[in-house]
Amino acid sequence: MHPSNETRDAGATTQAGGARILHISADFPDPLQPGKTKAIANLIDLTSDVFDHHVYSINRVDHRLDLAALPFGPDWRAVAYPGPPRGLFLKTYLDRLAAWIVRDVRERGLSVDVVHAHKLSTDGLAGAAVAKALGRPLVISSQGISDVKILTVRRDLRRVWRDIWRGAAMVFPFAPWTKTALDHMLGSREGPVTILPCPNDRDGIISPRRTAPVFKTCFHLSQYRRKNVAGLIQAVATAARDVPDIRLDILGGGDPAGFAAVRGLIARRAPDHCRLIGPVPRERIQDEMNAACGFAMVPFRESFGMVYTEALLSGAPVIHAAGNGIAGYFEGSEAVVAVDPDDTNALAAALVDGVRRQDEIKATLRDMQESGALTRLTRAAIRDAYCSAMQSVLGAHDPVAGGG
Repeated sequence: MHPSNETRDAGATTQAGGARILHISADFPDPLQPGKTKAIANLIDLTSDVFDHHVYSINRVDHRLDLAALPFGPDWRAVAYPGPPRGLFLKTYLDRLAAWIVRDVRERGLSVDVVHAHKLSTDGLAGAAVAKALGRPLVISSQGISDVKILTVRRDLRRVWRDIWRGAAMVFPFAPWTKTALDHMLGSREGPVTILPCPNDRDGIISPRRTAPVFKTCFHLSQYRRKNVAGLIQAVATAARDVPDIRLDILGGGDPAGFAAVRGLIARRAPDHCRLIGPVPRERIQDEMNAACGFAMVPFRESFGMVYTEALLSGAPVIHAAGNGIAGYFEGSEAVVAVDPDDTNALAAALVDGVRRQDEIKATLRDMQESGALTRLTRAAIRDAYCSAMQSVLGAHDPVAGGG
């Protein structure tokens, strides 16, 4: 039985007696692919004094190769596992990966209390098999975009994912829109759900201040198509008809092709109103955001977008894409405006409004900061929410020593 059917937002930090969590993630930086997002690594770092974390960082390689594993960190594993592209034989190869993980756990004499798979569609298939073999509860994270995409394509596995979604001891969608989408695709859960934002490296709260009419955006330049940069640049050009001094600064590093493509878009569409700044050191990001009239990023696809939380905590109102990213967190707030990424005119109107009503909008953001409305985005609150949720799982399943 599940402990409750409530959706949890945050809770007090609770100790779990050093419970041992086995993590399976394709999105964890490791020696084989060090450039992956740090969202999951940050979460593990945040709670390493409460839980004993064991990581299997998985990386799909050509299906004709053999599985290979490289120890790293505190006796974790970076695993290169074979599998065809485009989701072919997805469950077959992930079942083989799961069997290898179970053997490795048992050969190492590793004790496990909970299995945490960090993506429903792929990691979850392996995680469910590992949890079943070890006789341990399974918790699932959902990152939104990749899960919805894969579940849409592989309808033949929908029943398997439905069983995992409904049967997991706890699920952690990154954002409210993700839970809504998966409820629609797989049916509503009876068990508990914790909406868990991604923690940033830095989360100091900086009060908004009046600035020049300069918007900032920030992303890895190789992702310029998915981030809808062409639409954003065009919207700035359109907005300049009403606000001639509006500007857009584009922050971010990336490959040479992304750099050249973004430079070309600027030159063709808004050379007088946009500039490509390039990479900015992590320690300067919050100051860059605080110096902005607002932050704008309206991607076609986005699971969460940690840069949105950086902007809000740094005093920059946000314009984001409706239906993805942080959609659902702050509905109705004029400091967090959702725009259809396909509607360039609506985006231009939001930019113009952000300039003309900068003082009012930033006053709203200041109130959100001071009232605690943004607290759930901070590292401390994310830590508390995760620890509380995992404690409820451990309490409900009465873990015992041993790896199964």
